[in-house]
Amino acid sequence: MTKENKMVLGLIIVAYIFSYLFHIYWIGWASNYPQFFFHNQLMINNPDGYFFGSEAQKIVEHLHKYNPRLTGTYSYGTAVITAYLSKFFHISIDNLMLYLPPIISSLVVIPIILIGKLYKNIYWGFFAALIGSIGWSYYNRTLAGYYDTDMFSAMLPMLILYFVLASIKHKSLIFILLGGITTIFYPWAYDQGLSIVYGMGILSFLYLLIFNFKDEFTYKFIAIFSIALMDINWEIRVIAIIGLFYLFKVKKIELKNLQILSGILFLGFFITGNVFGIILGKILSYSTSTQKADGLQFLNVNRTISEASHIPWNIVFDRIIGSSVGIVISIIGYILLVKRYKEFIIALSLWGIGFFAFVGGLRFTVYAVPIAAISGVYFFVWLAEKWKMENGKWKILIPIFGTLVLLLPNISHIVGCCENSTFLSSIQKIYPLKSRPYLTPTTFNKNEVKVLEQLKDKSTPKDYAITWWDYGYPIWYYAHINTLIDGGKHNEDNFLVSKILTTDNQKLAANLSKISIKKYVETNTTVAPQLFAKNGKPIDVSNYLDKIGNENLNIKLNRNIYLMLPYRMFNILPTIAYFSNRDLNNGNVYRSHFLYQGNIRKKGNYLFIGKIPLDLKRGILFFGRNKVPVKTLAMVQYSKSGKLIKKVQRVSQNGLNLILMNSYGRAIIADDYYYNSTFIQMFVFENYNKNLFEPVILNPVMKIYKIK
Repeated sequence: MTKENKMVLGLIIVAYIFSYLFHIYWIGWASNYPQFFFHNQLMINNPDGYFFGSEAQKIVEHLHKYNPRLTGTYSYGTAVITAYLSKFFHISIDNLMLYLPPIISSLVVIPIILIGKLYKNIYWGFFAALIGSIGWSYYNRTLAGYYDTDMFSAMLPMLILYFVLASIKHKSLIFILLGGITTIFYPWAYDQGLSIVYGMGILSFLYLLIFNFKDEFTYKFIAIFSIALMDINWEIRVIAIIGLFYLFKVKKIELKNLQILSGILFLGFFITGNVFGIILGKILSYSTSTQKADGLQFLNVNRTISEASHIPWNIVFDRIIGSSVGIVISIIGYILLVKRYKEFIIALSLWGIGFFAFVGGLRFTVYAVPIAAISGVYFFVWLAEKWKMENGKWKILIPIFGTLVLLLPNISHIVGCCENSTFLSSIQKIYPLKSRPYLTPTTFNKNEVKVLEQLKDKSTPKDYAITWWDYGYPIWYYAHINTLIDGGKHNEDNFLVSKILTTDNQKLAANLSKISIKKYVETNTTVAPQLFAKNGKPIDVSNYLDKIGNENLNIKLNRNIYLMLPYRMFNILPTIAYFSNRDLNNGNVYRSHFLYQGNIRKKGNYLFIGKIPLDLKRGILFFGRNKVPVKTLAMVQYSKSGKLIKKVQRVSQNGLNLILMNSYGRAIIADDYYYNSTFIQMFVFENYNKNLFEPVILNPVMKIYKIK
C-alpha cells in the first residue's frame, strides 16, 4: 500500500467509527427503560423492520407458512442478509435488527472519502463523510434499531456515484463494470431504489453524449449501464455486462457500431424498465389524495403518513444538511463543484429526489444528505483555494471550520448540546442547535409484546388479525399470525378496517371482517375492489354495507379471526376514521367528527382534560368562548385484580360525551360517532355482542376478541 492509500484507509476507519458511535447513541438512552426490553433484548424502533424480521424468521425458523405477503422469501436483501448472518454466526435476529442499521449505514463514509481521493483532496472527502454519515435525515432513518432498507438507501447510490465518476474520470471499463453490478443489486437491497438509479443513469448518458459525443468510451458506458438498468432477470444482466466488458477489452469495435449497439441496449432499458411509469407513479402516489380502483375513490394512504406529509421549507433543509445556513452553503458549493467538474451534474438526481420532500414528505430528504455534505465542504475547499491559501495550515483550517459549521446542528440533533436559550430559539429556523436530542421509543413496549406472545399461544399460523396497518408487521413477528392490512398493503383495504373499527353496528364489523378475510384467503389480493365492484364497475357501497350489517351471514372459514384493539390506537383514531368517512362512489368526504384526549388535572371546581376545562358543577366543557354540555359521563378504571369497573351516566340530551379513564390518568371527549364506535365500545367499556364476539385477551394495553 502506498502512503496515500494508508492515509485513505485510516481516514475511512476514523470516519466509520465516528458514524457508528453516533448511530448507537440511541441504545445507551433506550437501555435505561425496562419497558423497551422483551426477553432481555432491546427491541427496535421502526415497525417496518418487523417485515424483514419476519422474512428472516421464515428463512431461519421456517415460520409464516400461511402468510400471503411473505411468498418471495429471497426477494429482499435486508431479510436474506439478516437470516444468513443469524444462521452462520448464531446471532439472534432481534440483535441483528438492532445493530445492522449503524453497521451498514456507516459504510457510506467509504464512497464519500473515495470521491475525495478521486479528485485529489482526501480531506475534502473525509470531512464530507463526517457530515454525510450523521446528517439529520440519514441518521433518523439509520440509527440503531431503525431496521429497514434505509440503511442501503443512500449508501449504495453514493457507491454507484463513485464508480460512475471514477469511470468517467479515468475512462475505465472496470469502474463501469463495478458500477453496473452495484446498480443491479441496489433494488434487491433497497426495493424503492429504481427511480434513483434510473435518474443517475439517464443523467450519466446525457452528460457523456453532450461532452464526449465522439468518444468510444461514451458508448461503451451506455451499453454496459443500459443492461444494468434493464428490468430483466438479474443473472442474465450480470452475465451480459461481464461478457460485454470482456468483449470491449479484447476486441476493437468501430465507433459507428458502438453507437448502434448502445442505442439498441438503451432502447431495451427504456422499454423493459418502464422508466416514465415508475418515476411518474412515485410522484403521483405522493402528490394525490385519492386512490382510484374500478371507479371507486379511496383515500391515498400517503396523505396521512406523517413522514410523507408536506413539511416546511426550513425542516426540509434541516433534514438534508442540518440547517438553512447549511443548505445555502451546500447549493453554492454544488454549483461551484459542477462548474469545475462537470460530471457532478450526475448527482443532480439525488438533489432532485431530496427536494421532492416539499411534495412527498420528509422521507425523500435522506437521498440528498451525502451529496449535500460533499457540496457543502467543497464550498470551503473552494474558498481556501480562492483566497490562495498556500500555507498548508490555513488551507486545511478553513475546511475544518466549515465542517464544524455544517456538523454542529447534526450532532446536536443526535445528542443535544445546550440548554434552551432566547438566542438559540431566535435562530432555530436558520441554524438549529437542539437542546433535546432526537430520541424515539420502541415500536411496542414489553407489555404489548407479552399480549402478542399470549395470542401466539392461543392461535394458529393460519389465523388473521383485524387491526390498523401500523401494527401489522409486529403482529406477524411476535404473534406469528396474519393481517388484512400492513405497512406495505395499505390503500384500498384501509377502508374496510376503518369501517370495522368505527362503525356503531357490531354485526357489520363482524360480517365485514369475515367476508374480507375469506376473499383475501381465496384471492391473495386487495379485497375492497372485489367487494365493491362487479365486472369492473362500482356497486352502491352504502347499500352493500347496510345489507351485510343486517344479515346473519353463514361464512365458514378454516381459521380464526381476531379483532385486535391496542390502547395506543387512540392516538390515530381520527386518522383511521378518515379512511371510511367518505363516499367511495363519488369521493365526497362526510362531515368531520370530534375526538379529543388529554391528561386529567383537577384545579378547584374545574377538571382539565389536556387544555380543555370542565366545569364540574355545571357539567360544561369550555372550548375557548364556546360552551358545550356533557351529554354522557362515563368513568372506567381497573381494580387491583384487573377487573374493569365502569359507571355511565346520562347528563343531558345534547353535547359531547366524556370518558374518564382513571387507570390511565387520561380522559376522552368524543361525539356520538366515536363514542358508539366498535373501538371505543369494545376497548373502553368491553361492550360486545356475545353472539358475534368472544373475548380472548382483555389487557389494559391491548384487547383482543375472536369473531365467532
